[in-house]
Amino acid sequence: MKEIRGYLANQLGFSETGRYILDNLIKPRIKQIGIKINDPFLECGKELDFNLINSLKSYDERIKYWTDFNAKVTPINNKLMRNSDCMLAVLDGGPALDDGVSSEIGFYAGIERGPIFALRSDFRLCENIACSINAQVLGYIVQSGGKLVDGPNAIERWFEEIQKWYNLSIRKEML
Repeated sequence: MKEIRGYLANQLGFSETGRYILDNLIKPRIKQIGIKINDPFLECGKELDFNLINSLKSYDERIKYWTDFNAKVTPINNKLMRNSDCMLAVLDGGPALDDGVSSEIGFYAGIERGPIFALRSDFRLCENIACSINAQVLGYIVQSGGKLVDGPNAIERWFEEIQKWYNLSIRKEML
């Protein structure tokens, strides 16, 4: 049976609280469904050496280190997305969506790899009362065959949508 992979687009990996939510809620539930996670924070993190960063004395050395690191992020993430059967996107964190997650959604929709399942449990609205996120980003999610899950009990309903899709994918694989 084919392994199903999901790219986990999110901004949670930048904070201790966010990483706790990822490691103790989101990742275990996705793995329980049966999806192998392509994790951009994990893969890009392999390119970071904080001991080296802390040892750099000059501003120019630090700028060079971060410039070199920044050049690696897009190719790493693009490869992970190209090797994913779906995208699992977390869109919480404010009225505006995270720039990185928004760009990942646009790229993934453009390469037409699979559905995008987006979670928006943040109750703040975006552009207008009919759209809790940017209309263009919503269009990419819908275009992909995926779904934005927002409103009450969004987290649990998001996992349910992912599970339904996974079950259908496994059934198709067996036919």
